[in-house]
Amino acid sequence: MNLPLQLDRSAAVPLQDQLFEQLRQLILTGRLKPNTRVIATRFLAEQVGVSRRTVLFAYERLISEGYLEARPAIGTFVSAIPPKQAKPVSAASPLVDTPRQATLHPAKHDNPVPPRVADWHIDFSLSQPDTGALLAPKNWLRWMREVADPDIFLKQEAGAHSLRQVIATYVAATRGILAAPEQIVIVTGRRHACTLMAELFQHHGDRVVVELPGEASIAALFRARHAAVVGVPVDALGLQTGHLPQGPVAMAYVTPTRQNPLGGVMPQARRTSLIEWARGAGAYLLEDDSDCDLRYHGQALPPLATLDPYGLVFYLGSFSKTLGAGLSLGYLVVPPEFATPIVAAKALGPEEGQWFEQLVVSNLLASGAYDHHLRRLRKFYLERRDGLIAALRHTFGSVQLLGTESGTQLTWILPDQMGSAAQACAAARAQGVNLEGITDPAAESCPFYDRALLFSYAALTAEQMQQGVLLLARALRP
Repeated sequence: MNLPLQLDRSAAVPLQDQLFEQLRQLILTGRLKPNTRVIATRFLAEQVGVSRRTVLFAYERLISEGYLEARPAIGTFVSAIPPKQAKPVSAASPLVDTPRQATLHPAKHDNPVPPRVADWHIDFSLSQPDTGALLAPKNWLRWMREVADPDIFLKQEAGAHSLRQVIATYVAATRGILAAPEQIVIVTGRRHACTLMAELFQHHGDRVVVELPGEASIAALFRARHAAVVGVPVDALGLQTGHLPQGPVAMAYVTPTRQNPLGGVMPQARRTSLIEWARGAGAYLLEDDSDCDLRYHGQALPPLATLDPYGLVFYLGSFSKTLGAGLSLGYLVVPPEFATPIVAAKALGPEEGQWFEQLVVSNLLASGAYDHHLRRLRKFYLERRDGLIAALRHTFGSVQLLGTESGTQLTWILPDQMGSAAQACAAARAQGVNLEGITDPAAESCPFYDRALLFSYAALTAEQMQQGVLLLARALRP
């Protein structure tokens, strides 16, 4: 698991002392629960970019002071009874005296238009993962046979209680989000999450902010709900907060960790500015962090949900990228005061038949098998990402790329002399290679509108990507 650690190499405090203190705080604040297995020293050293010896020193000190305990032949765990106990997480809202910014509003919605499916010789637009990288069907069957949870016989609108418990532990340890299981709501994906939030906050004609360019189906969903959709342009650093609209806004859908589709990462200053804007505009934020588990290097910035002092952020995570899009399983972490209303909104929707899947995922997370799977999956996709980058650089020389830190897609910003992305896509398709640029004409305010080429690499082998890049070079040859 990736821990939310931020080491400052410019500080006078030694790195091992910083690491010790941050791990100690994760334990004391309950983000790392008692009896939780902690990440192996080698993997933690790789994650934070220090020597293994530095991590060993920090672990040994935590063990000597009673925060961790080593269990021979098993691993290192948070002590069952740490030296000091932090206050337990409560489902009660600490913000009861804060004036609320929106009223609950059950509104009718329509389904967004389904995405287009195309068939090409080499298709860089495919967003589904390679089935060879996912858990084998026989493993799924084995895990399903091992499900022995009475939750399967109970109807729980928010989702299986065991899964919500383990997700609360998981997001605390990996993203630093402190939440009670009652704040976790299981959803089928980002559109489901948007629908639930719109049921709570969006009235007819209310303004809803989306990124431009962004997820087209999300904008379509809000338009179908009769919202006044406001597109805010993005650049290489994600949403341009300086272009956010003035005046009242009901909610905003944002992807700060990895902007979809360009891949920009929103810096800390913009994250803070976005939260303050939401406070002033009366808006709630849906933070889509669906790519958080597929990060290849560097340390992710803290999510909006950990920076929000007002209770405005609804955090969305997903297992679709890591366990398969067909699973359609994600989760919302909601501010405490909205746990009951959002479950009531969910109860108005269709019945879900994912109980076995939810309990299987619960077991995967609780047993550590999901962490093992993630390490294998990251290595698998990292090799494909590196292969695509190498092919682009070998064929075209220096290339300006965005979105290489995480996810399964990257963006090439074409140099001016190569013409527009639309011309490149048309020429590539004539060679049997499907590429996409920014297709939304409303995104002309984006600085890369004319020159952004999108490459999804999850479903393509190294040989296919090399062939596709060579065919692209042939298509772009003067």
